[in-house]
Amino acid sequence: EKEFDGKGYGDFKLAVGEAVADKLKPLQDRFYELQKDKAYIDKVVKENDEKAAYFANKTLRKVKKKVGLVEPVR
Repeated sequence: EKEFDGKGYGDFKLAVGEAVADKLKPLQDRFYELQKDKAYIDKVVKENDEKAAYFANKTLRKVKKKVGLVEPVR
């Protein structure tokens, strides 16, 4: 508080913006690094797509059972 005593809101706003940018820089650097590795991104998307589909189907089966819908025999 004392650092901004007697200063305007603009000075405070600028300092906050710089502090936030400094904190986010490592995250942003990692994002840009990963963005260049398309094979890694494709691998992660495929792995997580399979996991998401598994959990979505599991949840859907539970909902259908609770609602009383019968699953077709396969």
